[in-house]
Amino acid sequence: MFVVYHIASTHMVGPAPGYASPHTMYARTYKTAHMAKRTCDKFNAKEHRTWGGETLEGPGSYGWCSADHYQKRVVRMVERTNMMSGKKFMEPSNTPGYMSPSSEAYWSM
Repeated sequence: MFVVYHIASTHMVGPAPGYASPHTMYARTYKTAHMAKRTCDKFNAKEHRTWGGETLEGPGSYGWCSADHYQKRVVRMVERTNMMSGKKFMEPSNTPGYMSPSSEAYWSM
């Protein structure tokens, strides 16, 4: 099994229906490396990064790897502060804001 993820946030992403743009709500696993690589290449090609009027080429914001590698090496534990109690705690780097006690969205539900 393989996954496509946003490198900076480590969130798994997948193509949103009808748009083929990356979204965390539609994250999925791929059966073959070829399918994951092809999806990752599509996401990176959609990024139109320009600087000074020139289109930049490069690896892009998305990467792909095996699901096992993703869980063991890509997702890391980060220290955050509980918004209500002020205590520090550790959580995975890919925890969405609405599921993290460090965010206002978590406490407003």
